[in-house]
Amino acid sequence: MIRLKQFHDAELSIWQSAIDEVSAQRAAAAQSQAVGGAVALAGRPDVPDPMSIEAVAYGNQAQNGLSVQAATAAHSATEGLAQTAGLCSLTGLKLAKAIILGNESNKQLYQAELAKFGDCDPLYAEAAAKYAEYFVAQQKQIPYVVYKNLSDFVIDDPKKLPSKARVAVVGDWGTGQNAAKLVLRQIADKEPDVVIHLGDIYYAGTQFEVTHYFLQIWKETLNLGDQLDRIPTFTLSGNHDMYSGGVAYYQLIKQLGQPASYFCLRNSNWQFLAMDTGYHDHDPSGGGEGATYLQETEVAWLADKVKSAGGRRTILLSHHQLFTAFDSIGGNEINLRLYPQVSTLLPQVSLWLWGHEHNFVVYDAYKGLARSCCLGHGAFPVAVDEVAAQPKYPDVPLLKNSDGSAIRLGVTDDLFNHGYAIIELDGPSGSVSYYQDSDEDTPMVTQSLT
Repeated sequence: MIRLKQFHDAELSIWQSAIDEVSAQRAAAAQSQAVGGAVALAGRPDVPDPMSIEAVAYGNQAQNGLSVQAATAAHSATEGLAQTAGLCSLTGLKLAKAIILGNESNKQLYQAELAKFGDCDPLYAEAAAKYAEYFVAQQKQIPYVVYKNLSDFVIDDPKKLPSKARVAVVGDWGTGQNAAKLVLRQIADKEPDVVIHLGDIYYAGTQFEVTHYFLQIWKETLNLGDQLDRIPTFTLSGNHDMYSGGVAYYQLIKQLGQPASYFCLRNSNWQFLAMDTGYHDHDPSGGGEGATYLQETEVAWLADKVKSAGGRRTILLSHHQLFTAFDSIGGNEINLRLYPQVSTLLPQVSLWLWGHEHNFVVYDAYKGLARSCCLGHGAFPVAVDEVAAQPKYPDVPLLKNSDGSAIRLGVTDDLFNHGYAIIELDGPSGSVSYYQDSDEDTPMVTQSLT
């Protein structure tokens, strides 16, 4: 089945975003003409359009050893490439490179090549211009916010987090597809007091994607009101959110009333500490595959929040995982850059929720951390054969069912189900329940946090 696919590569992701945007706008324009009025985009279709499929074909080609830079090098598209999957994307990216460099002769050459091959959609030229725009933005400094005082970005307001509260957490949700809408509807039906997204709006966190694949659905489904403040909602910084430069993400959190990409949400007994692990993963080639880390200023801020907890129990939130049983972080089961920054805090943490891996894995106590869960199954489609049946790192302990079997998501139409967490707080007591979208009434597992 042809479906959404993402790459851990900023340039490929920007190209997918550019392709998706011009294709979606064309589809909306055609529909508007058909119905005789304006049509609002209702999200991303479940089945990709032909240009998006072509972009994936090119991305697969690039990921299999041909770098984006090499693939966009100037060479004739007629020399052995006529039958190569991704030809149109290859030529479109060469055109984009010519636009970025201001090379007018190459620009005309690649425009002519796109026109020459009848199978290449005319919108590739428009996508090339859009890619150039986002590529330039990606090269600029991400507008990460540094606190002025250690007390900054602390939200200590009983109206934001009541003593008795229901907090919904979902990860890797920003696909804009029907699965995402279903998950958020189920969350809304549980009437949460707070909703937190662990990050990633696909493919590259562009303004178009933030508007149509996150904010519009988020606002309407959760009934946030015109000021987006009926209930507090937050979204963390994921790597995909930073791929186009992060400007759209920072505008989004400002609209949501979120003070920064990291924050502390407190009541008298609990605190949620949200970290920014996306900032140092906006360019995967810069630090090793997935080996992200925190800004040193943020490390100091985080430590201060744990130190000043005042008897509160702490729940950590991040986009990236600290460790993994099924994936790999820079060739290891644990993030050797992030772990030293947080290791002394872990014994004081009741729960750490993260995403990034499109998987659902509940971990037992490990590395001084009592409980943790990979919650990256919010919406992204994952086929059964994409996740190993057995852990890659079996020494990383998994929480098991009472009969000793592994806790695993169910499967629908050869794709793993999606899901979310509901944290219930009642004074000093707390619990977390994990749901999958195939059964919104019965949690897969519930853990006490006290």
